[in-house]
Amino acid sequence: MSVLYALRYLQVVAVVPRLCSAAFVAAVGGAAVTLTMDPSAAPEALAPVLLLQMFAASSGFAVPARRGYYDLLLTSGTPRWQIAVAHYLASIMPGIAAWVCVDLLELAASHGAHRTAVATGTCLAFMVVSTVAWVAAIPVSRSAAALGWLLCITVQPLASLVSPLPLLGVSLGRSDLPAALTVVALTAATAAAAVVRIMRGDAPLEASQ
Repeated sequence: MSVLYALRYLQVVAVVPRLCSAAFVAAVGGAAVTLTMDPSAAPEALAPVLLLQMFAASSGFAVPARRGYYDLLLTSGTPRWQIAVAHYLASIMPGIAAWVCVDLLELAASHGAHRTAVATGTCLAFMVVSTVAWVAAIPVSRSAAALGWLLCITVQPLASLVSPLPLLGVSLGRSDLPAALTVVALTAATAAAAVVRIMRGDAPLEASQ
């Protein structure tokens, strides 16, 4: 068994709901219209994709596992760390695919003149949002995680502190490098801790509790 097997399994059980995937398709369609009208508007076109990624990546692990959704996977002999990696990838792939589509749309609409969809600030925003959302939702349900993120992005002054939207389209300079590397390191550390938690954690069925 391998990460690929776990990834296929998690796609079958729809870690990211089909409605959420459809929302990404709609966001890409909206981005196509926006970029056709203004090829320099990639940050505005990417904003809905980034916010959707915040909710999509918050797929949760413990609650579905306790409900038996992952029983076949957890008893298949696949190492837990591979299951954790596959769960992370399955959770973020639709959003990453939508981001790539917007980048290609920007490239086509601007005839290669603009690539703000892959600016360093944009990459940092997607990496942090994808990973932190996945990590934070591991012990809770998707609905609980969604409510938490909704509060984070709407309640002031919290929203101004944690919102990743200002990073979209920004090219980080050398003076920003220490802070960016610190954020990357902290994000990687939380992801590693989450993988260890999945490896060591139990998933007793709710009916047996």
